[in-house]
Amino acid sequence: MKITSVDVLIIGGGPAGLAAAIELKKLGIKDVRIIEREAQAGGVPRHSNHPGYGLRDLYRFMTGPNYAKAYVSQALSAGVVISTSTTATQWGDDLVVELSGPDGVERVQAKAVVLATGARERARNARMIPGARPAGIYTTGSLQQAVFLSHLDVGTKAVIVGAEHVSFSALMTLSHAHVKTIAMLTHQSGHQSVPGALALSKLIYRYRFLDKSEIVEIIGSSRVSAIKIRDVHGNLSTIECDTIIFTGDWIPDNEMARRGSLVIDPRTKSPMVNTSFVTSKPGVFALGNILLPIKSADQCAVESRRAAKAIASHVVSVSVASKG
Repeated sequence: MKITSVDVLIIGGGPAGLAAAIELKKLGIKDVRIIEREAQAGGVPRHSNHPGYGLRDLYRFMTGPNYAKAYVSQALSAGVVISTSTTATQWGDDLVVELSGPDGVERVQAKAVVLATGARERARNARMIPGARPAGIYTTGSLQQAVFLSHLDVGTKAVIVGAEHVSFSALMTLSHAHVKTIAMLTHQSGHQSVPGALALSKLIYRYRFLDKSEIVEIIGSSRVSAIKIRDVHGNLSTIECDTIIFTGDWIPDNEMARRGSLVIDPRTKSPMVNTSFVTSKPGVFALGNILLPIKSADQCAVESRRAAKAIASHVVSVSVASKG
């Protein structure tokens, strides 16, 4: 087995991991490596082919793919090593991680390990919605991969479940795919995105917004044909559609945190951290959307730059102690 060592090993190559790595190099940390399980780094923005990225961190208004490319380019130019199609498989000792990638199995010893694995939307199976299990059901992430990466036909008439920031991303993706959004519904009161998002999007896309409502049944055999919903007063109604997009309702991607026996917040299911982003194990940090509540990509990047200062300080102290 190949055995290597680095100053910082970052697990996750989305905006949070990339921004932290770039900042670490600026702070003088020599060996910074990112591992990313996908074939390309960049995270979710890589297949969010609409504008709305980069204002807080890069001070530009960018599409998701261009935003992802900018961060990957900056990281490579800074000397960050990015290992794609690589997965962390074992994590026994606190700062030793076993990897599996194109070159086989590898064991990496780090002075600091950073979890930047993000979060995922809760899919239909995890929402315990009764009814059939036909084709035509997506999360925002799987929808964007189908539309922008695989160029698939995803349907003609859609209902979006959820009214978070990501729900409006799904709305724009459906429009790009020439799918008419019939309705957006949420069990909450109102939407949870930026001010004006609902009013502007309703004006542009002409859909119904149904708050304080929930799906009670999915109808269809081989393909979704309709959903049955219930409003706050208990009234039932049916909406005909062939596509359902479940958005938001995030779950932190905490498998590696659990493998590392980190203390997990029982409410959010995120690893618990202090104000310096240190987890329950010294030398192990967590940042980005693995720490709920969910944040936009540029918010994660800005936060990760701040976290990098604490990570760099730890690496320097370990290096001094080892020479000591």
